[in-house]
Amino acid sequence: MPSAMPPPRPSQPLDTITKFTNCRLILNNRLVNTDLWISSSSGKIIQSQEAFYTHHTVPSVIIDLGGKILSPGFIDVQLNGAFGFDFSVIPEDGETGYEKRFGEVNRRIVKTGVTSYLPTLTSQRKEVYHTVSLQLRTPES
Repeated sequence: MPSAMPPPRPSQPLDTITKFTNCRLILNNRLVNTDLWISSSSGKIIQSQEAFYTHHTVPSVIIDLGGKILSPGFIDVQLNGAFGFDFSVIPEDGETGYEKRFGEVNRRIVKTGVTSYLPTLTSQRKEVYHTVSLQLRTPES
């Protein structure tokens, strides 16, 4: 059966393109209803018209956002804690409590727009650094 799309050239790796549709983006200080295409290999936004008409590429994944706003996530490069939990303080229930509260921060922080963060510790006794550093390396969440 003939295909509208030419077969991929062997020298070019297949790239998954994700199309976010029915979404709102901030462009020129305004919310605009539009679609957004993203390359999985580079993580970059690609021009849909160029991808389709010049490179004969179509999205392999389509996600309908139902009119929601799509925006980049924030990266917090110094977070001492959040939601009443200080990364520098080991709770009374010890390492288990620390792990639980650290996981809660991870689950809740994304709702604020922060998608990545660097947990930081304030000045403490040296044994606190050892205990906390082990917890920060291996969270369960």
